[in-house]
Amino acid sequence: MSSSDVLRGIKEAETEASKILQEAKDKAVQTLTDARIKSAEILKEAKQSSQASAASSLDEAKQGAAKEADKVAAEGGVALETIHSSGESKRQEAIEIVLSSFAE
Repeated sequence: MSSSDVLRGIKEAETEASKILQEAKDKAVQTLTDARIKSAEILKEAKQSSQASAASSLDEAKQGAAKEADKVAAEGGVALETIHSSGESKRQEAIEIVLSSFAE
């Protein structure tokens, strides 16, 4: 084997090694890009999920508050009706007391 054959073999090996190194670098860049894309998708999905969960919790809280408000309003209405009825039943008695005080 001549020295030119040896040099050519070395040159071909260097070229092949450079090609393999470049392919490895390209694959590393692509892997990193894919990982970044996947990470962004995961973050987006997590954000959407948390927003949906928060909205659901808020809706449940609103419904609970509305039920409580309706309950308080109903209790207030009953109390008001009781006061009104009591007032009507005692109205005649109050009139008589006022008239009797004028008569004295």
